[in-house]
Formats: sequence, C-alpha cells, structure tokens
Amino acid sequence: MAKNTSCGVQLRIRGKVQGVGFRPFVWQLAQQLNLHGDVCNDGDGVEVRLLEDPETFLVQLHQHCPPLARIDSVEREPFIWSQLPTEFTIRQSAGGAMNTQIVPDAATCPACLAEMNTPGERRYRYPFINCTHCGPRFTIIRAMPYDRPFTV
Repeated sequence: MAKNTSCGVQLRIRGKVQGVGFRPFVWQLAQQLNLHGDVCNDGDGVEVRLLEDPETFLVQLHQHCPPLARIDSVEREPFIWSQLPTEFTIRQSAGGAMNTQIVPDAATCPACLAEMNTPGERRYRYPFINCTHCGPRFTIIRAMPYDRPFTV
C-alpha cells in the first residue's frame, strides 16, 4: 500500500449477507469495476471500504446480489484511508457484538444437481454437494461472523 492518505467511503451493508457468498461477490464486482479497497464480515453484516465513488458499485450490488442474500440497508459515510489501497481485498472478519442474520439451509441448486447427475463431473453422485448458492447454513454455524473456523 502507498503511504498517502485520502478520503474514501465506508459502506455498512445489513441483511442476510453472511454465509451466502457475499464477500466473494463484492470482491468480484470490485474487480470488474476496477475499484480499490476491502470487504469484511463483522457483527452488523458486511463492511465495504472503497477509495472510489461507489454509485455504480451500489447499483450493481443490488442488481446482481447472490441468490440467498438479501440487502436490508446500506449506510454510507466518509472514510479516511491511512494508506491508499492498491487493490481490492477481502479482510479478516472483525469480531464484536453480533447483530446480523443467519441464512437458513437452502435446497440444492440446479447447477449442483446438474453436476451431481453428470457422469465424469468431479462430484458425480456425491450426495452432499453444495455451493455458495445452496446447502447447509444454519445447521453448520457455531458462531458469527460466518467464517470457516466457525462452521462444523
């Protein structure tokens, strides 16, 4: 990271945004829009910090939200970078009091069913197939934020 400081924006996204592939979705969207900053889970949902103006990002965030996700609110406030980001990253989740929603388990999605029923596919006839758009959520989470160390 560079040593300059600059004003950016911090977005607080609340709703069903943990355990649904939301951070990777945000990362991918930021890559497509050539944005700089980061994203992480925390007790209130997801925090996104951007160096650039977030208008296009916010429009696409709502238009292409992952299937199991639900955005209830987005709060926006100025953010001062102590060091300018040179890329967009997924930060380690922040702890704190939890005030976010756990998504219920979801039925196997059509893409996973197709893979499970296609000879030659890696997960052919694998009964526990799932992806970020389907499968267990509530039954495997032990603590929040929804990260691998907190799932069984």
